[in-house]
Amino acid sequence: MNNNIRSFRWVLAAFGIALVSSLSLAKKDPYIFKFGMMSPDTAGNSQVFIETREIEKYVDPAHMHGFTLKRKDGSQFYVYYVIRFPEPLRDLPEGIEQYYQVLEGGKVLQSSEELKWEISRGFIFSKTDPVGTYQLEVYVDNELYRKIDYNVVDVPNYKF
Repeated sequence: MNNNIRSFRWVLAAFGIALVSSLSLAKKDPYIFKFGMMSPDTAGNSQVFIETREIEKYVDPAHMHGFTLKRKDGSQFYVYYVIRFPEPLRDLPEGIEQYYQVLEGGKVLQSSEELKWEISRGFIFSKTDPVGTYQLEVYVDNELYRKIDYNVVDVPNYKF
């Protein structure tokens, strides 16, 4: 029985060392990032108030979704993002080329790179935007920082 206790202690010690090593080697995220449903804060900036990957397709500016990103140490960073749609967008807004590169026949939009202290980007649906799986890629300092797959669904039609 003494050998069993010693063996158990060695296994427990090895597990503890492995756990501490993996935690100390884990890369800490230097950013605060949120994605989901957005609303304006008291200063009028859009902020994520519910983090979710399931977005209902409301065609209304009051129902915005998007992301916020800020470096924890407060320093500036270069950022751009890419949005991939389940099918090409129809009826692209006039002048969209001022803000996005329209790629793959309207299936992908890419923002211009900007130097930012923090970024808050909200998106509003149009009637012709498709439902399905969307993808958001956020690039910070020319490296992929975060890839978010999210599902856009039709608004439920409840009958009471």
